Amino acid sequence: MASRNAIYEQKMRERCLKKITLWIPEHCADDLKLMASLCCENKDLIPSTVRSLTTGRMKGINS
Repeated sequence: MASRNAIYEQKMRERCLKKITLWIPEHCADDLKLMASLCCENKDLIPSTVRSLTTGRMKGINS
């Protein structure tokens, strides 16, 4: 018999979601969780830029 967690993880995989573990700065954890949540709900969205808190400048993830 599978555990509740195993069943939950299988359902997430069936939704084409991937479980990952990342070490991130504590000050941006909420923003990263929100971004991931939006990407999960809206398959057409992708994270592609980040903004500096100091300068306000945007930086593409591919540059």
